[in-house]
Amino acid sequence: MHLRGVIGQPRAVEALERSSASGRFHPSLIFHGPPGVGKLTAALALARALLCTGEDPPCGACHACRRIEARSQRHPDLFVAFPERVDDFRKGETAEGVSGIDLQEKQDAAAASAALSLLVDRLREAIAFVHRRPVEGRRSILIIDQAQRLAPEGANALLKTIEEPPAHAVIALLATSLHALLPTIRSRCQAVPFQSLSPGAIASWLISERGLPEGEARLRAALSGGRIGTAMGLDLEAFRDRRDRLLAALESFLRPPDPGRALARAEEIAKGESPEQDLEILTSLLRDRMIVSQGSGQPAGLIHADVARRLRDLPLQGGRDGTEALLALEGALEGLRRRGNRQLLIENAFLGFLPRPVS
Repeated sequence: MHLRGVIGQPRAVEALERSSASGRFHPSLIFHGPPGVGKLTAALALARALLCTGEDPPCGACHACRRIEARSQRHPDLFVAFPERVDDFRKGETAEGVSGIDLQEKQDAAAASAALSLLVDRLREAIAFVHRRPVEGRRSILIIDQAQRLAPEGANALLKTIEEPPAHAVIALLATSLHALLPTIRSRCQAVPFQSLSPGAIASWLISERGLPEGEARLRAALSGGRIGTAMGLDLEAFRDRRDRLLAALESFLRPPDPGRALARAEEIAKGESPEQDLEILTSLLRDRMIVSQGSGQPAGLIHADVARRLRDLPLQGGRDGTEALLALEGALEGLRRRGNRQLLIENAFLGFLPRPVS
């Protein structure tokens, strides 16, 4: 068995392929790691490998493989459960792949709303699915996405099936944190860790699989936080508008140096909707400012290559490359994450960008 199409998760892929090759494949699994790093992609790749009818699973060409897709899942031996609304369940929306449901769309909707939950009634359907014989193949695959949202009642309903699954069944729980699950469930499953992806791996995938220009791919990868889903869903136009406003805010008090304007810009950011995200963008700008200050031309590895000239012209305190300014901003960002006084932290950082008064 080979898991194809899983990007940047060599440890997880190796663990699954090794256990399959040894003949000791664990029927109850927990894929755990940050959101958007490929846990659902890996679970679907595993389902294709186990349900494939070709000679070298997953072949990608047989009827079974072609029906298991993130955007159109139609295999009767695969059941995927997501957090959902009670009203949608009562209206008869199905979680089974018999009508070409869009799993990626359902995952995105569930991830966007903390109010959705894994319903006990849906989990009972999933348990019934696991215990009945497969319709077509030799296996039944159950995937439960965002399993960290399992309420105790739902977790207890699953526990016996996870502990003693039927011989034909494989159960995969996808969770952002292993320790968010009950110890009784963790102890009965094989844990498979997933990690944030490197910007290089994400950029390469966006270029090769999505055909994006290199500059756009690298920008999306740099801003993704190691998550392919975030990289693909990023609204670049809105991001660039926001970034340009923040860069203009720096320019407004650096040329010429003006402490009053620095305090005014700090107040605007502190009272904005997402000061932490604004500081993250400013930090990435100052990182690029440090790179472009090292010489002429267009250095490789810039996140904001399209504004490199404006960054090079920023007159920052603390040496030619602005290292002190970058450290001050990183300190303010860390303070925000620890619930410090946001306005005071940003004011201190911005004032640190300015030349010190001559005594």
